[in-house]
Parts: sequence; structure tokens; C-alpha cells
Amino acid sequence: MLSTIAQSLADEIRAQDWSDAHSRADGARHDRKTDRTTDPQLDDVETATVHVNVMWVVAQALSDNDPNFDVHDFAEAAGVSDIYRLRKDGSPSGAIPAGIRRNPTRPTYTPVQLARLLGYHNEARPGKVVRDYLRDRYPDRATNSRWTLSEAEASDVLANVPRQH
Repeated sequence: MLSTIAQSLADEIRAQDWSDAHSRADGARHDRKTDRTTDPQLDDVETATVHVNVMWVVAQALSDNDPNFDVHDFAEAAGVSDIYRLRKDGSPSGAIPAGIRRNPTRPTYTPVQLARLLGYHNEARPGKVVRDYLRDRYPDRATNSRWTLSEAEASDVLANVPRQH
């Protein structure tokens, strides 16, 4: 399941007409139905290529800030063509995740680590105070999945979960 912002961005990408992206700079307000220009359009393959590249640029920013981001779900929600998204057998293509950079050296944090930083050393279930906060903060997140937090998410936790004294 995508975060609210990822879903909103995917909806916006899907809604756009990318067939004349090479010759127009009119932003999100473009509507081919009211278009008066006769500029040439890209063919279907060229349009699909622009579309997937736009998706990858947005996916890069989302994945940099959300360790739980699923680029396959995002590509599908953004309306990326099956020629990029799927293999011939219908399974997800390796091309989609290959289009974004992964930074394996970027630090991540767990709820247990953050709870300890906040002074929670004697919890019956270590990290529970942080997981409770995260569940309230991200109610649409899949249940029973491991929390791996980015620096931004960890900073949010440290700023909003009360310290134990």
C-alpha cells in the first residue's frame, strides 16, 4: 500500500498526457481536449518512455524518504505501461527497481533503537512506545511488518515521542 503522498503523486503522473512532453512546458494544467496546437506528438512507445522516466524521478525522491516504499506498486498506480512493469509471464519486471538508486550506506533505525535513545530501557516489549506512535502516524501501513526508519522518520519520532526520565 502506498503512502498518501505517494498515491497522490502517482495519481498526478497517471492523469497527465505525456505524448507532447518533448515540445510543451505547460505543466499539470495541460488538457489535450482544449489544445489548439498542431505540434507533433510522440508515438506510444516514446510516450511510455517519458512516462516511466517521470515515474522514476518521483520514485527516487519517495524511496529516499520512505524505506517502506514499493516502486512496483508506485509504477502501477502511476499508470506506467506494462511493457516496462511486467515480464512476458506477467511477473514484475526487474527494470522498475533498477531505475532508482538505492543507497545501502544510508543509516536506518529501528523502534527499539529509538526507544532506547528516548530513555525507554525497561519496556516489557522493547520499542513498543515508538511502534505505537508510528502506527498512529502511519495508519495505512501494512500491519505486522518490520519498521525500518529513515533519518527523517527517526527525527520525527525523537521530536514527538515523550522522553522517559
